[in-house]
Amino acid sequence: MYHGTCVSFNIGLPTNDTVICQLSDSDHTLHPSDLKLQAGFTYRGAENPCSSNPCFYNGTCLNGFTPKKYLCVCPAGTYGEQCEKVATSCKELYDKNMISGDKAYLLNLDSVVLPVYCHMATDLGSCRRGGWTLVMKIDGTKNTFHYDSSYWSNKTGYSLNNGATGFSGFLETKLPSYWNSSVTKICPGMRIKTSSQIAFIVMNKEARSLYSLIADGQYSATSMGRNQWKALMGVDATLQTFCDYEGFNVVSSDSAGSRARIGIVNNDNDLCNTCDSRIGFGTGGYIDDTNTCGNVGPGSSDNGGKNVKTMGYIFVQ
Repeated sequence: MYHGTCVSFNIGLPTNDTVICQLSDSDHTLHPSDLKLQAGFTYRGAENPCSSNPCFYNGTCLNGFTPKKYLCVCPAGTYGEQCEKVATSCKELYDKNMISGDKAYLLNLDSVVLPVYCHMATDLGSCRRGGWTLVMKIDGTKNTFHYDSSYWSNKTGYSLNNGATGFSGFLETKLPSYWNSSVTKICPGMRIKTSSQIAFIVMNKEARSLYSLIADGQYSATSMGRNQWKALMGVDATLQTFCDYEGFNVVSSDSAGSRARIGIVNNDNDLCNTCDSRIGFGTGGYIDDTNTCGNVGPGSSDNGGKNVKTMGYIFVQ
């Protein structure tokens, strides 16, 4: 009689040359309050090296299989003989071939172990696959991540539990990956709330973290081009045709103009101090200061006047 999860058994009295033997994956040391006497049965606890809970992070302990007489089956994101090691990025898990779908994995971010959504097995739009770590989710109808929010300049997380939920719902989050994960590529995406489609673009940018690119408020240019930014919005995208001022901490010199922590701002003339249109994440300014993620453009824009607040997603690799 042997089974990897069996740590105790109950033997009943013989009946018609048949003996009932009940196997259990628990015993009197693991769950003493659950042990109840049952008339006609004798309880015995097996040798149980799992009773000391040797597996970290709620790993499953199985009797036998190894010279230590137990085997730890590790939760996603952990590894080692006792599940004691935790990856620091989704890319690390991907490179170790420790993937089991697009879902939450345990990651060690800034000495905190928490479940983080990793996009692993399927293409993330034009970013493709390869282990993308979620950093932020932004609801453009809310003020949480407005351009002026202190969340862009601090190392404080926001609604960490929402970092495990992927694309379900319209839940905002800011994870320690914002300041703790090194960056070689950034994958921002937008979802118009009336649609299930999410459009992503890939940005090749090396940095210590997304925080290091944004927190100081200094402008850092990119050269994506207006059509790449417009791809986030699909056929609904609209921008004015001058300036194409893009990158990180993009601000019109007129403080009332359009601003974006990540994105592009434009104007209807080559005076870029009063830009009126934008596509971006962590936005604010004219013509709608309450649109914090999405696309804003007046009637002079190339696809007419629009004001679309989107759900934004930011991943890094």
